[in-house]
Amino acid sequence: MAERNKLSFKDISIEVNDIGAELKSLKKNDREYIWCSDPKYWRFCAPFLFPVVGKLKDLETYINDKLYKIPQHGIVRTRDFKLINKNDNTLEFVNTYNDETLELYPFKYELKVLYTIKENSLETKLTVKNLGDEVMPFNIGAHPAINVPLYQGDSFNDYTLYFEKEENILSPKVMENATLNFNEIVMNKPNINSLKLDKSLFDIDTIIITNVKSRSVELLNKDMKGIRFSFNNFSTLSIWTPKNEAPFLCLEPWMGYNDHYDTDKVFIHKDNIINLNKDEEYSCSYEIEFLD
Repeated sequence: MAERNKLSFKDISIEVNDIGAELKSLKKNDREYIWCSDPKYWRFCAPFLFPVVGKLKDLETYINDKLYKIPQHGIVRTRDFKLINKNDNTLEFVNTYNDETLELYPFKYELKVLYTIKENSLETKLTVKNLGDEVMPFNIGAHPAINVPLYQGDSFNDYTLYFEKEENILSPKVMENATLNFNEIVMNKPNINSLKLDKSLFDIDTIIITNVKSRSVELLNKDMKGIRFSFNNFSTLSIWTPKNEAPFLCLEPWMGYNDHYDTDKVFIHKDNIINLNKDEEYSCSYEIEFLD
């Protein structure tokens, strides 16, 4: 049974599972902001994606000329993390390679997750370290699901995303096997600053904004209340919700994404691969700020 690690600081509280170091609750003044992981719609809340983001074609890839099977979104979202640090406003977890992970991904990694409750926000920082001798390639991402609606009396369609900078959305087609076809653009929205939510937007599956210019996006209702979602050291922002009546929206900062439909399946040929030498680290983060 997964243990929930609880932390409160001023009027903000969080609960984090040992499994996946996944945020299971984020409350300010008792208002819940994170999806409850009801499997009727989606069994996760805010998983981390490593060493792949999205899905490999046929769930397989070649690393050093050897074939490996890596699950969708990688290997850490269902693995045990160890709580290594706790103080008044932080929780820090770590997951390290073992014999089982080496069968799936042949590199000696360490992944730390640091949650910091600030005055009016929660920051989540990921740090990957290469503990091995050879260069370690990977993609990394986050997948937090925000409750929409957030306020009583609202509906999903009452919310709008406001981008920090003008964006050009050229979202590729998501194929039946979850690979991406960038030769077929299924959403073309040039020079936009906002995107009004409607479930029909997600008939294409996921809205994928590569080379995103904004470092933050605000999710607000008609009264301009909601959250500001900021992200650092990610190159793609994806937006997803199931096409059904699921009451949440995922804001997903990614470094990397699903395989191209015509991939050669060589791991180091994937887009946005990060390469770490021995003992090097890579950090990225996202922050949820309350706009009430």
